[in-house]
This record gives sequence, structure tokens and C-alpha cells, in this order.
Amino acid sequence: MVVIPFDTLAYARRLEAVGFTAEQAEVQVEIMAETFIHNTDALVTRDYLDARLAETNGKIRLLFWGQGVILAAIVIPLLRDTIF
Repeated sequence: MVVIPFDTLAYARRLEAVGFTAEQAEVQVEIMAETFIHNTDALVTRDYLDARLAETNGKIRLLFWGQGVILAAIVIPLLRDTIF
């Protein structure tokens, strides 16, 4: 799980400084903290994405070369029959 630092006390103090009551600030802080916890579970790292991209690129290359071999297996006999 990715951890994003979130200073709940500083956030509550800022809310109170602009007119929120202590109770309103506390509820807002709880909601924000819950949101960070739930949404960070869905985050992925750059390393994870790079690994998946490399894996996908490898599969694409394999498919590309496989299609080339199949095409060569079809075309070479046809050329051999028409030239000779």
C-alpha cells in the first residue's frame, strides 16, 4: 500500500482558522483521512507500471516475430512453386 503523509492536526487547525468549528474540522479531517486510505489502495508505482509495460512489450515482440515466421512459412513455398 502506498502511504501518503497527511497531517490531520495541521489540516484541522487550518479549517478552524478560517471559521470551521472544532467539530466540523474533526469530521472533515476524518473524511479526508478515510479518502486517502481508500484511494491509495488503488495506486500503483512507476516501477510496477514499468514492469507491466516491459512484460507487454515482450509479448508484442513475440507475437510480431511469430507472425513473421508464419508468413514466411506460407510465402516461401508459394515463391518456390512459382519460380521453379
